[in-house]
Amino acid sequence: MLKNKKKLTQRYNTAKNTKVGEEIICPSCGTKFIKNSYQTVFCKTKGGSKCKDNYWNNVTPSKRNNTTRISPANAAYYNNVILPEKAREFGFPDVETMQNHVEEFDAFSVEVENCFCCGLRPEYCRCEDV
Repeated sequence: MLKNKKKLTQRYNTAKNTKVGEEIICPSCGTKFIKNSYQTVFCKTKGGSKCKDNYWNNVTPSKRNNTTRISPANAAYYNNVILPEKAREFGFPDVETMQNHVEEFDAFSVEVENCFCCGLRPEYCRCEDV
């Protein structure tokens, strides 16, 4: 797949301006094929819309510079597994309580003695003194 923005846009414009029935080259992968419709620009040989996605992801500045793409599955895993583990590790009863104390995150680097019975931070522990 081609990622050079200048070459991609040149190939795209050439393919867009070619008449129906003539042979064109896919801007992304370089596959030659016959243009079926006035709107055809990308081939369909690379499975689904990979060529089209490659083009728009490399030409659109906001997509090209986006380095923080997080899939919905990764976001769900983070929210449902990682955050609850972190909350327990830091001694909070739940994620919401941990997020309400964001300013205390610097204090997490300092060791705090969690309750030996329930494992919660002292301010959240409901165990009776034994």
